Amino acid sequence: MSKRSQTGRWVPAVGTALLWLHLPVIALAADAERPHGGRCSTVVTPISPPGVFPQELRIDSDCTLTHLGRTSGHSTQYVIPTRPPGATIPLLITNTAVYRAANGDELRMSFLGTGQLNPATGEVTFIGTETYQGGTGRFANANGGATAQGSASIFTNIGSFAIEGRITY
Repeated sequence: MSKRSQTGRWVPAVGTALLWLHLPVIALAADAERPHGGRCSTVVTPISPPGVFPQELRIDSDCTLTHLGRTSGHSTQYVIPTRPPGATIPLLITNTAVYRAANGDELRMSFLGTGQLNPATGEVTFIGTETYQGGTGRFANANGGATAQGSASIFTNIGSFAIEGRITY
């Protein structure tokens, strides 16, 4: 067998082997979409005076979230009544937040949702969408979203919520 035909056999084999060795690296380089969820307890601090709209609130959260573990969260929230009061008051709710994992990595988030305030009981129920928009550490290029649903009391300023969705980082 000539030297040329032996080389001709090895080149495709070596090329194929190199391709197979690089495929896992290529697959790992792409960010994977993962399930994301958890629960948070909250303490709400009104920033703007009562009756001033939009109502500005600071929300401090203590959470357990997938991919972050035990997490603290800090939000600035704005609440706007969307119709005159009745038995309940419908609300438009927006906020921006940062979730901080125990190792210091941060995940930035914005929220848009609706709520209902029952003036007789002081209970606010809400549902909406968290949208993840980067952060620090492993979340520097994070994106994704989750449904957030929960409640809080305007009398005790204590609340909680659960999230369920997907995240890529």
